[in-house]
Amino acid sequence: MSDALQELIRKGLSLVEEEPQHDLKLGFRCHLLSAFNEIGSPEGRRTSHRKKVKLAVLAVTKVLPLWEGLFATDRTPHHALELAEKTFAETISPTTAEKEVGRLWTHCDDLIWKHEGNQSPIMVGYGAIQAIREALSERHFGRAHVNDQSTDLDIQPYDQDSSFFAAAAYSNGAPWESKSNAQQRLEFWTWWLMSAVPSALNAT
Repeated sequence: MSDALQELIRKGLSLVEEEPQHDLKLGFRCHLLSAFNEIGSPEGRRTSHRKKVKLAVLAVTKVLPLWEGLFATDRTPHHALELAEKTFAETISPTTAEKEVGRLWTHCDDLIWKHEGNQSPIMVGYGAIQAIREALSERHFGRAHVNDQSTDLDIQPYDQDSSFFAAAAYSNGAPWESKSNAQQRLEFWTWWLMSAVPSALNAT
């Protein structure tokens, strides 16, 4: 891991500790992810893309038990994570992947309406779907107009990334929701910075 990335991780730990809701803001996450990029050959760009997909998968895998506890027989996030891997490996077509994104997103929307009092586990499903979208493009969706102070409230829900949805699942809601648990959010983002990011960077 480069010195620059190590410094970004240290900065992220400080920021998430100091932020009132212990949120790791979108702007900082995008800045950190941009440091994954390896300028130069197509092989280098593909390696960087692979690491970002791996980070998305790791974030969702962390919270899969929350989905499984509510939907024991529904394999939606598992299927989505498999599709993310196949999409990146180009063993399925982008058209097929995009159709599945739409179908699975609609399924999660339906679950939201049916489980109004217990929606946070469904964030796991959305996060897994976004891993497919991460695999579809080297340039991550939703980051074009993000600055250092941007939060996830500044972009459309369909552009929020896998890690945001995983954090919302883990902490029982987004930072702006009164029922969410800030201490659990701190725990998630600390894990993300200390474990998930280094693991993704070491992915081959």
